[in-house]
Amino acid sequence: MSLSKKIGDQHVIEVSEALKCYLLNQPISNSKATVQQTVRYITDMYPTIKSVRSKFETPDVDFNPDLLIELESNETKKINLFYIKGSSPVQPKNLGAKSFLKKYFLREDLQDKFNEFFEVLYKSYLREIVNTREEGNVYDDISSLKKKVKEYYPNFDSEINSARRQFLFAVREACFTLLTNEYNNKSSSSIANAINELLLINSINIITRHSGENKCLGVEELKFNGQIDKINLYKKGQDTIGIRAGQEALTLRFKFESKPTSSIKLATSYEKFPDEESIIQRNLDTIKQFEGIIANHKQSGNNSNISNAIGKCNEAMVYYQILKSNPAINQVSENDYKEMLNQYAPVIATSDLLAIHNSSYSALNILFEYLKVKYPSYSIDSIQLVGDNYLKNRLDTSDLNLILIVNDQYIEESISLKALGKKTTKLTSKNPGVGTILGSQYFDIGSLSPIVFEVKEKFQNNVFDHYQSLIEVSTVLGDCLAKANQINLKKGVKALIGEATMLITFYKQNHSIMLDHKDVRSEIKVYPHKPSQIQTTLSWNNNQEELCLRIKFSAGQSRGWSSLKLACEYKIQMF
Repeated sequence: MSLSKKIGDQHVIEVSEALKCYLLNQPISNSKATVQQTVRYITDMYPTIKSVRSKFETPDVDFNPDLLIELESNETKKINLFYIKGSSPVQPKNLGAKSFLKKYFLREDLQDKFNEFFEVLYKSYLREIVNTREEGNVYDDISSLKKKVKEYYPNFDSEINSARRQFLFAVREACFTLLTNEYNNKSSSSIANAINELLLINSINIITRHSGENKCLGVEELKFNGQIDKINLYKKGQDTIGIRAGQEALTLRFKFESKPTSSIKLATSYEKFPDEESIIQRNLDTIKQFEGIIANHKQSGNNSNISNAIGKCNEAMVYYQILKSNPAINQVSENDYKEMLNQYAPVIATSDLLAIHNSSYSALNILFEYLKVKYPSYSIDSIQLVGDNYLKNRLDTSDLNLILIVNDQYIEESISLKALGKKTTKLTSKNPGVGTILGSQYFDIGSLSPIVFEVKEKFQNNVFDHYQSLIEVSTVLGDCLAKANQINLKKGVKALIGEATMLITFYKQNHSIMLDHKDVRSEIKVYPHKPSQIQTTLSWNNNQEELCLRIKFSAGQSRGWSSLKLACEYKIQMF
């Protein structure tokens, strides 16, 4: 139990005991000043109290208010007490991630769905951390992984903080999707139930503020003024969900209780959601700062990974154009697009940055045309750049997430953003390990592990050199795919190129196209040993799209044998 919770519980106990003494006409002058003033506030509010009972005198502490008082009229009042130092904000409850939907939204089935997502994400998070110290064992369960994490990392540090951020982000995204589905089910009252419980609407909420030395700074009632019949959902930052009732909002922030293997909690807090005028002004300020980065651009001379920098600048530019055309929309994390441009723009030439800037306007028009056809009437509620999103769904390769309002329902549109110099340029997709490519994550038709083991032995015995080894493994891969059925081929293609709709910008030609990968309209053809002996090409949609799988070593030849990977290149010929 945290220190703040212990202090809060002690305050409840002391106020309850002092109230009982007061009702018996016994003095409470020996109580703390904070307790005395709280009792005085309650008795002024309700001068006809007949009895009082604290939550610690009930069978279920977690499901009762701090105090239950009975009046002489036999009416019962529910009171929650907050013991706050100084002017700190009120944080009503810390919720357990694996129970909050059942407890407060009254949806056990929703909790079960969330917990299924959670288990998958948590196992991936643990495995990612373990893989920083040892070669992963696919047979390790959560219990085994937790033991290893405790041994390697008793506390969070800079090496694993990125895994923490990715995990909490992925959990938030999964939860938000479930809650928007629940919101869209207009017959459900689960979100209203949670608002009532967590915003303490059906109880009296009394705040006692203190100096930290038992000096009472004042007692006041926390009143909720929201419109409970007008509820909206939103995302904030990387790990927080907000539930709005008018301008009043409850935020749920996912966090680790303390250490890398500690339980996951949701810290709740209240906030005022900004009005439209404030949102517009804040967005215009960030737009001005973004345009300043473009105007003052200078290339640093660091030419490392220019293609990645171009891609990141394009993501920031498309985001900027959407925001500029809709300055009233809510930014999930308002600094991300500025920081992205600020980090990557110095890597590329000014001419390329300006070309990306100019072409982003054509990308915006293509995107809006696509949305207009798909949703004749819609509005954009929020916009978000997506970072390391692979934990939530490995088919989700999106860079941009738009939350739309369509017929009073939330719709998520995930867009993958690509920037290429010229048309028909190849795109690099994923680089999976050779051991997984035929497994359940991709084509689901077997395993290359036996041939890899056999080739490795021949390599170590000087029977094969590096190139012969690659040819041998590529031959077996090509044969396996050539024999695979269309269902498995389509499954593998979608897993490798992702399922997010793609917005491709050919920035040197000021042209953009939208491409929906989910639509593989024709038979997939397999061409082993094409265009070289260590490559296999898959082609579909009348050869307009193709995926080339090239076998390669993960390290240079000087390292001898290293693990085998696939370099996957996606090519589109739409012109």
